[in-house]
Amino acid sequence: MKGTAYSFAEQVDREIETLTESDYLRRRDRGKRLREELYPISRLALQLKQPGLEIEVEGFENDGPVDGHIRETGFREEEFDIEVTSDYSYEESLRDELLVAEGVAWGAGDIYRDKMSRNVVATAGVVDHDEHVERVCEAVIRLFRNKSVVSYPPNTVLIICFDEIKLFGHYSWSQMLSCVGAQGGLAGSAFRSIYLFNMATNELQNAA
Repeated sequence: MKGTAYSFAEQVDREIETLTESDYLRRRDRGKRLREELYPISRLALQLKQPGLEIEVEGFENDGPVDGHIRETGFREEEFDIEVTSDYSYEESLRDELLVAEGVAWGAGDIYRDKMSRNVVATAGVVDHDEHVERVCEAVIRLFRNKSVVSYPPNTVLIICFDEIKLFGHYSWSQMLSCVGAQGGLAGSAFRSIYLFNMATNELQNAA
């Protein structure tokens, strides 16, 4: 898939809207590629677009060494590859499966698959109001370190994605970025730059 920043984003949005609820929530087949690669790439392209600067973007969709490419032309001439990585735990996948099956799923608490019935079993739990900050922070650090030891083409941008509805706005992002800094930060890699993308709130932050 390729196009300008606007046409690429429009095509991605249109395809996401046609997904079934199950394929979207459980990130299966086309839904996985759209949510975990093409959607984040499209939002980076939109963020870069401004008057006097044209953005050409491509999502490779081929399981190659990188996930996409952006070329900027106009008052600035730049191009770079894009690698996208997403945090999606086994527990999150079980909650999405339960949400599809029953229409509701607890956001916290124990969850597991019963060995006999194979059904997902969940109990409600209580967490601190800001527990998501450290949880997302740890995921970002883990994904960054995993990608930092892999060789990518020169001039590659990394997008680290997560899906957390409770993390939005300046205060929450400041908390999370402070946590990331306290754990060593995102410096020292060969990536051109690193973006953090919250898929739940459509917020993209340039973090390094």
